Amino acid sequence: MSNFSRKWLDAMCGVVILFGLIMAGGALPATEAPARLLLEWQNQGPLPIDRAARVTLGVLGGVMCGWGVTLYAAFQAAHAIGQPATQIWRLIAGSLLFWFVVDSTLSIATGFALNAAMNLGFLLAFVVPISLSGVLKHA
Repeated sequence: MSNFSRKWLDAMCGVVILFGLIMAGGALPATEAPARLLLEWQNQGPLPIDRAARVTLGVLGGVMCGWGVTLYAAFQAAHAIGQPATQIWRLIAGSLLFWFVVDSTLSIATGFALNAAMNLGFLLAFVVPISLSGVLKHA
């Protein structure tokens, strides 16, 4: 994998963590503004953030932060192993596709198709460099 692809994937992990922090911020009225802006943009209008939404945003944000760190750890492990890490790269790509299908399907079903479009951007930002690097073909 090229140095550029490695740095790109690392940076995307940072983007996921940052996005998670924004979502987690929606759990508290004092820090909800960035999450509210994103949610209202996706909803194309005002969207109330009630108690249930706040706990969901807090949990979602925490999960996204953990997901970003976990992806980063998996990438570092796969890089350290080198060519024999094909199975790890395939599992990472598979996990990203699984997330995309579940999240995007439910986003569309609940009226948040714009979230599915954002998911496509995240998916491509990870899967394209992994696929183009050739790490899925070794072994």
